[in-house]
Amino acid sequence: MILPSSISKNTYLAYKGSENIEGQRKLKAENFEWNSNHPKTLVIICIEKLSDNWIGVPALEDFIAKDRDFFLQILSTDVPLQILVDNIKNDIFWKRCYYSKWTHYPSDSDQKPWINIFMEQHYADILENMNPRLYDPEKVKNLVKLCGPYIQSLSLKSLVPTDLPDQRNTSPEMVGIISGQRQANKFQMNKISETMTRDHISLHAALGSLINLTELHIIFQQRFVGVEYRRDQFQFTNNDAKNLARGLENCALLKTLRITRSDMNCQRVKYVLRGLTDNFNIETLDFSHCRIGDDGALIIAKFILKRDKLRSLILADNVFGPIGLENIASVLNHASCGLRTLDLRLNNRLGSEGIGHLAVAIARGCNLTSLNISGCGIKPGPLQKPPAGVWSALNAENPPTCGDLLARAIGLVKTPLRSLDISVNDIGSPSDSILSNAICLSYLVDINLKRSGMGSTAMAIAESAAAAQRLRREAEKGIRFRRSAGRVVQARRVVKGMNIDADPLLLAQQLSARPSIVSVASEEGYFSVQTQPLPIDFGFVPALKSPMPSSRTSSITGPPTSRRSSHHNILEPVQEVLRATLVRRRSDGSLIQPRADNSERHIKIYVSNENSKI
Repeated sequence: MILPSSISKNTYLAYKGSENIEGQRKLKAENFEWNSNHPKTLVIICIEKLSDNWIGVPALEDFIAKDRDFFLQILSTDVPLQILVDNIKNDIFWKRCYYSKWTHYPSDSDQKPWINIFMEQHYADILENMNPRLYDPEKVKNLVKLCGPYIQSLSLKSLVPTDLPDQRNTSPEMVGIISGQRQANKFQMNKISETMTRDHISLHAALGSLINLTELHIIFQQRFVGVEYRRDQFQFTNNDAKNLARGLENCALLKTLRITRSDMNCQRVKYVLRGLTDNFNIETLDFSHCRIGDDGALIIAKFILKRDKLRSLILADNVFGPIGLENIASVLNHASCGLRTLDLRLNNRLGSEGIGHLAVAIARGCNLTSLNISGCGIKPGPLQKPPAGVWSALNAENPPTCGDLLARAIGLVKTPLRSLDISVNDIGSPSDSILSNAICLSYLVDINLKRSGMGSTAMAIAESAAAAQRLRREAEKGIRFRRSAGRVVQARRVVKGMNIDADPLLLAQQLSARPSIVSVASEEGYFSVQTQPLPIDFGFVPALKSPMPSSRTSSITGPPTSRRSSHHNILEPVQEVLRATLVRRRSDGSLIQPRADNSERHIKIYVSNENSKI
């Protein structure tokens, strides 16, 4: 008896008994070799003979259930694929076929049948190892006809370029004697080899018949080069882009397209997006680690303008600058743009000017909920060319910084932004305090401020605000805080992770019911910061006062407060600022009716020390 493939080896080892503990036990159910010395029955002998010479006859339906399971356990995975696909749909058998060829565990094994996973990996391996000189479109079409109905996701992590043409077998000395220009010929040969394009296999036939394809990820490079390394082995040529576009024209169900770590410039982006002209189901575009410039960003902006289902755009590590980002930002406020996630990390050519254009688009009410501008070269100085219409003529002599524009955009009540990553930048002071106050007034629940150039106090306040907002969202969804061990552990993790110096139980109770910014710990001291209700007269509070002497015994002071409650404990006010009137919204997005025009409400940040007397 063999170990059934339906039983995990880890499960077998976990339940396998130890001889030291159960040495006297005679019946061992986990011993699958108990009948190795028994003579085989006639049924088992017949099934073994059938499995050795099986070509699809007899059909699996002709076996009884017990014999069918045993037949699938001993059937060889080297049977021609056409026979297996036509006759076997058993998930356990295809799982055994997969692990007989590959050792890595697929990430989507719980979402797809194993026959789909096997076909996707099998088809990808054939395309990745196919030499373009041996490419046969008819064979590829037959392969697509066999595997195509089962392929939903295709990932090509490497493609083989065309081989270089063979050079004439002549010694260098003979070349020098014949021509008398050995050095000139050597220089010319090197120049030709550097400029020679090396196309990959044509993806027109490989993708044209994949009618169920919904996700495609391609990397035009080689993973294994060896001693024959050449710079032109990593090319992504115009012919590759054109063939890919022709293949994408027939992929009507495609929702995700990823072309990463490839030499894709502006012209090739134009070719690729031309293949998606008739595809209005695309939801994700990922062109990370490419060479897309300002012209390519303009082409992408025109493309997303006409795709209301496009939700995610990833352009990490490219070469476009402020002009390219201005083109993308200009379409974010269009009614037909449904973009929700924008990833621009590692684009250090954008600088403060480029991010300023994006901040203006956010302030004008775009639909972005997640923004990543990590490592984009933000500087603390004022903008040389501020975006038009964001700074009044009265303040023309004092242009804003990029941090000021981000604060104005994030602090707006109408902004649907929930996730922000501004790490690895240089916000500087006093923009960091203004930005932290804006985060307190926003509905951000996920922020990353590591190495952002913000002060420790400003970072602590902003991270505490995000922690409070997360607990508030849980409370609004019906998750009420209870005095239990699990809730206390969760609150303690929030306190420790957000660097908040407070009692976990009291803090979680307060923030879940009536959230507020309290007892913020930083390198410069310990503070108790509270805010008044979110104002109609909107503005930003300047930098905080210098910290009080630190105290390790600080705790939550004052009664529970809320930005939506009119009851609060007045501590030492820092400053009071009035700004233009804006409408407010609740966390669920519904509008709040404004108060009477004669009533005035202000933003106040209160800072106090625990040892000071009120």
